[in-house]
Amino acid sequence: MKIFYTIFLALLTISNIFSQTTNPKREFRSAWIATVENLDWPTTRGNTAEQKQQLITLLDALQKANINVIIFQIRTECDALYASPYEPWSYYVTGYQGVAPSPFYDPLQFAVEEAHKRGMEIHAWFNPYRAVKSVGQYTIANNHVTKTHPEWVLNFGSLKILDPGLPQVRDFVVKIVADVVTRYDIDGVHMDDYFYPYSGITTQDSASWRLYKGTFTDIGDWRRDNVNTLIDRMHDTIQVIRPSVKVGMSPFGIWKNGVPPGIIGLSGYNDIYADAINWLNRGNIDYLTPQLYWKIGGNQDYIRLSRWWADSTAKYNSHFYPGMAPYHISDAQNWSATEFLNQMRENRSNPKTKGQVFFRAAYIPSNPKGLTDSLKNGLFKTVALLPQMSWKDNVAPNAPQNLIFARIPGTGVSGLQWDKPSTAADGDTSKFYVIYNFNSSNIQQTDLDNPANILTSTDQKNFNPLNNPKTSYVVTALDDNHNESIMSNILTIAVPQVPILAMPVNNDLFQSDTTNLKWNYAANSSKYQLQVASDAGFTNLVLNNVNVLDTTFNFVSTEGQKQYYWRVKSINAAGESAYSNAFTFKTAFPTVPVLVSPVHASLNQELNVELVWKKEVNSVDYQLQVAKTQGFLPASILLDTIVVDTTYSLVNLLQNQYYFWRVKGNNQYGSSGWPTAFGFKTKSLVFVESLNGLPTDYDLFQNYPNPFNPTTIISFAIPESGFASLKIYDVLGNEVGNLINENLAPGSYEVQFDGANLSSGIYIYKLVVNGKAFMKKMLLMK
Repeated sequence: MKIFYTIFLALLTISNIFSQTTNPKREFRSAWIATVENLDWPTTRGNTAEQKQQLITLLDALQKANINVIIFQIRTECDALYASPYEPWSYYVTGYQGVAPSPFYDPLQFAVEEAHKRGMEIHAWFNPYRAVKSVGQYTIANNHVTKTHPEWVLNFGSLKILDPGLPQVRDFVVKIVADVVTRYDIDGVHMDDYFYPYSGITTQDSASWRLYKGTFTDIGDWRRDNVNTLIDRMHDTIQVIRPSVKVGMSPFGIWKNGVPPGIIGLSGYNDIYADAINWLNRGNIDYLTPQLYWKIGGNQDYIRLSRWWADSTAKYNSHFYPGMAPYHISDAQNWSATEFLNQMRENRSNPKTKGQVFFRAAYIPSNPKGLTDSLKNGLFKTVALLPQMSWKDNVAPNAPQNLIFARIPGTGVSGLQWDKPSTAADGDTSKFYVIYNFNSSNIQQTDLDNPANILTSTDQKNFNPLNNPKTSYVVTALDDNHNESIMSNILTIAVPQVPILAMPVNNDLFQSDTTNLKWNYAANSSKYQLQVASDAGFTNLVLNNVNVLDTTFNFVSTEGQKQYYWRVKSINAAGESAYSNAFTFKTAFPTVPVLVSPVHASLNQELNVELVWKKEVNSVDYQLQVAKTQGFLPASILLDTIVVDTTYSLVNLLQNQYYFWRVKGNNQYGSSGWPTAFGFKTKSLVFVESLNGLPTDYDLFQNYPNPFNPTTIISFAIPESGFASLKIYDVLGNEVGNLINENLAPGSYEVQFDGANLSSGIYIYKLVVNGKAFMKKMLLMK
């Protein structure tokens, strides 16, 4: 039997590969964005700008892989990744539970806006009962439910959950969900498998069992009913507030041990008291996403489980989207990408399977073993719309009106633009728009059945087809249930006009280090190509930007007194214009100064040094920097000042120390670049003399004379060769002298120290050699 099943799977895989020549137009393609433990987002806490950019980058990656739904975790531990009036801000946003982001933003609102721009649905993911994932991980806010209602809490070691058996808890959770559905334009509400804990429950809920068991005689049945009742309440509340919002549940992948036959494993029904079949039977679920995180074959066979779940979900007129595990490609299970792709081909082969959800979103951009590349080049090569839910709404919206190609307001480029459709018979207008593109203007309604013709979708009423080579377009409207309108009017775009340059005026001689280049809007241009060159023939390009999306560009030059030439051309899918007539301008800020002395890499410089550079005729003054390191890191800069002359005196430098310096010129038009820095080393005002005889031990002797003014002798002995360091420190630990920093042979040594540049006081001299350190005090008395 096992051999037969293996052969069957192999034949199934081959059959799927050759039968799926085209991708479906409708398919649920989703990914969970886990925020607990900062798994997917945000990967850093407390930085608003960085968190926004992280989410944009993640959504862009998901869109490129043609994901069309994100399931966004907004409640991880009775907290909120949004501005909740009932629960504290999540620790995973700011690093402090109960502290709002600063500068303020609402992550859920931001996620809704960014997802919808990309034509993606966003389903808000709630953990209903988990209150504290790990006790002691961080400080709990005073308004957290575990502090305001400790009587609601069940304890399981370091885990705290709200007691599912308490009606007050169900009221509280439903209130949280209702608030989000009311105030945010989410498309779905989603809960995962965290009901009663996987670690097991014994007598923790005995008090609520005694109070609320009613007619139940079996505590397991009562616990399952507690979960069922929560889902009933949540579903009914959503139907009252906004019935278009979809309700999705993600139970454990095995309903009961032995169901279907041959399946062995933990039971969602018996272990965490989650009866998913009951949820379906009660009509409270729009889609089910069981977590099928196992391979094809074995005791948790993906194919057996997915087909059983698909049949069970279809029986109750709901959608089935299996939860899948791309993380197993990267973790210790070390799946092949082929295993995952074969599971997806199994999904496609079953008409009762309407899509899939990936755990987790971060595994899409990380592309484990080339999985994402395989998806983008195969199973997800084309854009997909979402499956409709016939029980929610089957009335199509009206078509968008007045599709044109014109300048997008607030920009300097043209794009597709259209008007919102008129209200349909059911009162809907549009939630998203689908943009189709073709090589010919001979477009029929049936051509929209091919997903290869879909360019993208969005909730905006304009779109710039930047790098698209096709010239003819139509747009359709989608309502909340993704019913699709008929197509708009057909639009074919024309070749763009030639831009006309505006500023700076031709032959301008007084440009700063940042030149704002401007040109007039060119009709039909989706983007511009800007070239800047150092010659009139444009053979020596210093800038060649092919994706300028406005009629202005800030060109930054590091070369003063430099002649530049620039030109622009317009581009769209129909072609490109000729280049504009070229303009020229000259920068008026100074050229880079030439450093003179002390020459680079010079040694034994005096402790008073005069820096000299050549006069730059266009400079009004100069910025001088002196640093301890060649990279001029902020912490290493010792001097940063403005100098009118071309010299500057450094005094009282430390002995035996490296210094680096550089200068740039300034005038009213800006600043030159920095020249390559010069460096020098000060000399050591010491005399090192090897005395006769080899010592047998390390020793650092008291200086003589002591007290001293201003010179003294420091003696030491080393019995073996090694790298030696002898430094002087003041009582605050600041280094004020560096006498030796070199390899020494075995011997006894005397070093002269000159404290002429120091004030009276106690100083410490420290010898370090071969990992051994010795220190003594000395007194300078002037």
